[in-house]
Amino acid sequence: MHRLRCRSGFTLVELLVVIAIIGVLIGLLMPAVQAAREAARRMSCSNNLRQIGLAAHNYHSLYQQLPRKSQPSPRSHTWAASLLPFVEQSALFERYDFGVNWNDVRNKDAIATHVETYLCPSTPDNHELDRLGSGIDTATTDYVPHGEVTKNIVDAGYVKPRVNRRGLFHSSRVTRFRDVLDGLSNTMLLVECAGRPQYFVMGRLGPSTNNNGCGNVNVTNSRASLGGWANPGNYIPMHGFAADGLSCSGPYVINKTNNNEAYSFHVGGLQINLADGSTHFISEQIDAEIYASLITYQGHEVVSDF
Repeated sequence: MHRLRCRSGFTLVELLVVIAIIGVLIGLLMPAVQAAREAARRMSCSNNLRQIGLAAHNYHSLYQQLPRKSQPSPRSHTWAASLLPFVEQSALFERYDFGVNWNDVRNKDAIATHVETYLCPSTPDNHELDRLGSGIDTATTDYVPHGEVTKNIVDAGYVKPRVNRRGLFHSSRVTRFRDVLDGLSNTMLLVECAGRPQYFVMGRLGPSTNNNGCGNVNVTNSRASLGGWANPGNYIPMHGFAADGLSCSGPYVINKTNNNEAYSFHVGGLQINLADGSTHFISEQIDAEIYASLITYQGHEVVSDF
């Protein structure tokens, strides 16, 4: 006598329930996965800055001075070009011709070469070239020195007046660590200005044109230029922006725009490297006066809370 066997299986309703549960689990896990990935990228970014800071110290040990922000015109070779052999880029350093202008055709291939240490992994499309015209394209960097605290933000009352508003890197003269009266642990060496040549405002591509009247580079076609590691204009002032990230001066000095202002794609702030070689993550809500004190180096300013 044969017995009938009943096959067990999912009904359509059960299958839909299982699919829905899987979808919910994926939805719960994805933010955690994305957060873990960003944490890894942020750590890599911190390591990049630490390596560049160490390179600056090794350069100083060898030459008894920091590299210039850029050498005198017309050759105008940058701090980033000078540090190449100290960030494991000796081959690129040998290809780069310091005997001609930085944008000479003989440097065309060298300045279009990406240096991974100069790029933050959190930056989208961070291998896009900054196209300057005349066939000269430059690979960008996400790390820059601050040139100065501008008169604009001082006159607007967001920071106090200073005798010396300049940052640590100079073009007209050399700087030595002994010149840092504030102390190396209170003075900024480098900061993030990520995403160039694309123009970003608070995480999104900015308008196609913007001339905010603060002396920034005018934006055209949603491009913010001067982002190349070999470009002598690749340093940023501290203007301070309004809440919209489009006009200045204002009290916001971090993550409003990458058009000549400190900017990153990290949530809540960005990373800086201090002159003592240490790297720190600072909040985008940092007080403008504290931030200005980190930029300048001869005001006998001790910054304890950032």
